[in-house]
Amino acid sequence: MAGVRIETESHLHGEVIVEHGFPEEYESIRTVLAAIDLEDVLRPVEEFTRTGRPLKPKRHKRPIGGVTLPFLLPVDQDLMNAQIEAGMRAAGWATQPVASGDLVPAGTPLSLRGDFARNRVFVEVEFGNAASFYRDLFKFQIANRTGTGEAAVLVVATDQLAKFFDSGVTTMESARRALPFLAIGIQMPIWLIGIEPVDFAFIGERYRAMWELCHENGLDCHPFEVALGAEIAVAQLPVEEPRAEPPV
Repeated sequence: MAGVRIETESHLHGEVIVEHGFPEEYESIRTVLAAIDLEDVLRPVEEFTRTGRPLKPKRHKRPIGGVTLPFLLPVDQDLMNAQIEAGMRAAGWATQPVASGDLVPAGTPLSLRGDFARNRVFVEVEFGNAASFYRDLFKFQIANRTGTGEAAVLVVATDQLAKFFDSGVTTMESARRALPFLAIGIQMPIWLIGIEPVDFAFIGERYRAMWELCHENGLDCHPFEVALGAEIAVAQLPVEEPRAEPPV
């Protein structure tokens, strides 16, 4: 089992408020995240496809050291979401809470559902598009103003993990850069949590297997050693690979 390392930051003392005001929820969140087995969230190597969607093995072109080559993506963020949801459900967290409370009825376009809630702690798990980070903040603000929640928790991946599952996504580093601006309008305390593996060796094994398949089919990709050490602006969109031409 691959251990998980946790980084934290706060807006308006979010972690302190959750830890001391909601100690059972604080321990529950840390326990669920510590139990994630990242070795179980890897994409299969699959067959080789040079162009088109989806790319198998999944990959994005990225420039590293002046060289632009496909960068392989062995981690599946949907499986990470599924593990966290299973753990939170087992720990008694409600799923899909309505941030707007009674202000807007559930099921309407503006009901603004979050991921989890328990005892007025409102949680979002965000491994998706970077724009979703701002939607999460909006939901936090609505939950705060309607009295649905008193503190928010946002779980994201670090840049080092996120670069192995996608581009253009929210990360701990990008969220941290936004913290100084939250004081302008976000009044709900937020505990920001970033996760990554303690050891990337298992990701390296799957990456190399995907690399071998690409190499056998004549496609040169960044090797894992280069990928692991590269600083990638994960919040930016990747270089697009050409789509496959439809048959004539």
